[in-house]
Amino acid sequence: MKKYSIKDLENYSGIKAHTIRIWEQRYNLLSPERTDTGIRYYSDDDVKKILTTIVLLKAGHKISKIADYSIEKIKAEIDKIEIEPNTSDSKIELSIQKLLTAGLAFDEFSLNNEYEKLKEYYPTKELITTIVYALLERIGVLWTKDDLTTLQEHFISNFVRQKILNEINVLPIPEKKEHDFVLFLPESETHEIGLLVANFSLRKANFSTLYLGQQVPIDNLIHLVNDYKIKKALGFIFISTGIEKLNEMLIELKKTCPETTFYWSGSIELFKTISFPKNHYLISSYPHSKKN
Repeated sequence: MKKYSIKDLENYSGIKAHTIRIWEQRYNLLSPERTDTGIRYYSDDDVKKILTTIVLLKAGHKISKIADYSIEKIKAEIDKIEIEPNTSDSKIELSIQKLLTAGLAFDEFSLNNEYEKLKEYYPTKELITTIVYALLERIGVLWTKDDLTTLQEHFISNFVRQKILNEINVLPIPEKKEHDFVLFLPESETHEIGLLVANFSLRKANFSTLYLGQQVPIDNLIHLVNDYKIKKALGFIFISTGIEKLNEMLIELKKTCPETTFYWSGSIELFKTISFPKNHYLISSYPHSKKN
């Protein structure tokens, strides 16, 4: 059995450790054990309990009631949420947690089974842009806080990557030769799932996209957008080679591609440290519709 700290529970659930302690003391929600040296720790069941609690809170249940629920009562309430026809916050949270739990356990069967069940409730676009993207954001948080191993991150990310590729492959390819968007990751960038989600979203909205993928040399990109007169480009950056080099790249793109509008996403914290030149814009996620 893996042992979890209260900080682990905070990172998994998004609930502050101080609040979790209050729930323990006031409502006996959890019963942590102690090591021989007196350090408190939590079990797999405690992790499941806190995650389930978040779902029930989103469904309108009070914490004082949840703490008194029996295992059977909790299961019955979760079952009610699972069969809801609407896409409530509680149902979305439950879906994300089921995918995350299966992924962390390297349980490919359960992970795939849960994904296929979700396809019965959600249109493909909503499944990808709401639940799958939220799962990726949750993984990103856990990764930055060292609560996710490299193998867990790779396993879940590659599963998601294959699912998104499957959904893109069934979309019709536009007949027109010109491209509305070119999608790329600059040199040294390899984290392409966000770019794949953006590609799916744009293609679903009937944009024609030219998907270049990972580690695109900027000189080659410059020639491409100018030769083919591409008006819009979307890039993701997660790893900076240095603020100075990043600014140099943006200035070079502004100077050499004055007729192209660039949209950027990825590490929002990184982008806060730079200034965007004209025709370069930061977006918090992916384009949703055919506006602009």
